[in-house]
Amino acid sequence: MTSNMLDIGHADNQSETTDALKAQAKRLRKALAARDVSISHAGSLELLAQSHGYRDWNTAVAMARRNIPTNVSDLGIGKRFAGSYLGHAVTGLIRSVTASPTPGVFRVEVHLDEPVDVVESKRFHGFRQRIASRINEQCEPVLTNGTPGPGLSIDLLLRDSSDA
Repeated sequence: MTSNMLDIGHADNQSETTDALKAQAKRLRKALAARDVSISHAGSLELLAQSHGYRDWNTAVAMARRNIPTNVSDLGIGKRFAGSYLGHAVTGLIRSVTASPTPGVFRVEVHLDEPVDVVESKRFHGFRQRIASRINEQCEPVLTNGTPGPGLSIDLLLRDSSDA
């Protein structure tokens, strides 16, 4: 499951969504305890977030709380983002955003915080950290002609530590 597929962001208010996530984590911790697996509350929150395709608990909460989807007009050089790339939860820095000849299709270049292994093989790895991808106006991955396809989705913009 990719990070933009978790459908808990439609609750009436932000605290309800966070409470739903915490309740899921509590059930996970209880289920693991029944199997003689001891885990801390924080550990169960992290596992829950990762099971939904997020990098960590903070990213999952941010996604649950977002009310307005990211739009390509919000993107800019140097902005930090969280999203998914070929099924991997990722964060990184936007390097460029340009319009393509196809209306509604944009080319975005990013530098990921951590390299992603894009090869599904036990024999070798193919790590990518600098990615160029095509997205639509809602920052979802598309092919050159604008039809949905695999690639990078930018799910939310992150605050830089210098903005805090």
